[in-house]
Amino acid sequence: MLVHPKRVNDAVFLRAADTVTNILLGICGWYYPFSMQENIIHATAVIDPKAVIGTGNYIGPYCIIGPNVKIGNGNRLEAFASIGTPAEHRNYFFSPPGPVEIGNENVIREYVTINGGTSAATHVANKCTLLKGSHVGHDAHLENSCNLGCNAIVGGHSHLGIGANLGLSTVVHQNRVVGAYALIGMNSTVTKDVIPFSISFGTPSEVKRINRIGLQRAGLQSQELVAFDEWFESQILNTASPVKLDHKFDKFLTEFFKIKSSFTR
Repeated sequence: MLVHPKRVNDAVFLRAADTVTNILLGICGWYYPFSMQENIIHATAVIDPKAVIGTGNYIGPYCIIGPNVKIGNGNRLEAFASIGTPAEHRNYFFSPPGPVEIGNENVIREYVTINGGTSAATHVANKCTLLKGSHVGHDAHLENSCNLGCNAIVGGHSHLGIGANLGLSTVVHQNRVVGAYALIGMNSTVTKDVIPFSISFGTPSEVKRINRIGLQRAGLQSQELVAFDEWFESQILNTASPVKLDHKFDKFLTEFFKIKSSFTR
C-alpha cells in the first residue's frame, strides 16, 4: 500500500505493533506473516502506480520505483534507491523501462540502482544485501543470499550464484558468471567467469583458493572441506570443463557450467 503523508504516524504505529505482536507470538512458537503486515512507505518516495509491491516492505525517503517492477515481501529499501529505470545501454536510454523482479527479505541500501531488463527481467532473488551505491545492471541475475559491498557494480546480463559475495568497489564485466559461494576481494575487476566456492581478487581478478569461511557459513563442516581442496587443485588445471566434486554441492558446479555455456560473448 502507499502511505499518504497524513498516515505516516499511523504507519509507524502499525510497524511497532507488528514488532510487538511478532515477539508475543514468537514466545508461543507462532509467526506473524508478511501478508498480514502493512508496507511502510515514506511520503517522498516516488512509486509508479503500475508497480506491484507485496507486504511488510519498508521503502525509504526519495526512493524511485518504476512501472515494470515487482517487489515481494519483507524488503527494506533505504533512501534514494532507484529500482526499474531504463537500462544503461545506448539503445534503451529513451525506451520504456524493462522489467525488474525482486524477491523477499532483501536489504537495499542508500543510492543503490537496479536497471530494468532488455531481453529478460533484471532479477534479485531472496535475502540479498546490496550496500550503499551498488549497481545491478540490466538483465543481471542475483540468486539467493548474494552480497554486494558498497559501490560494487554488476554489469549487464551477469549472473551471480547463490551466496556470491562481492567486496567493496568490485566491478563485474557484463556477461560474466560468478559461481555459488564465490568471494571477490575489494577493488577487484572481474573480466573472466569465477568458479564456485573460490576466492578471487586483483585487477584483473584471479582465482586464488577455496572460500572456506563462505562454505562454513553455508553450513559445511571442516571435514567436508577436504573434498573441496582436492577438487580445487584439479579444477584450476582444467578451467574449461567441470571436474567432479564428491559432495552434494556439485550441483552448483553443474549449474555454473550450464549458465556459462549459454552466454553469447
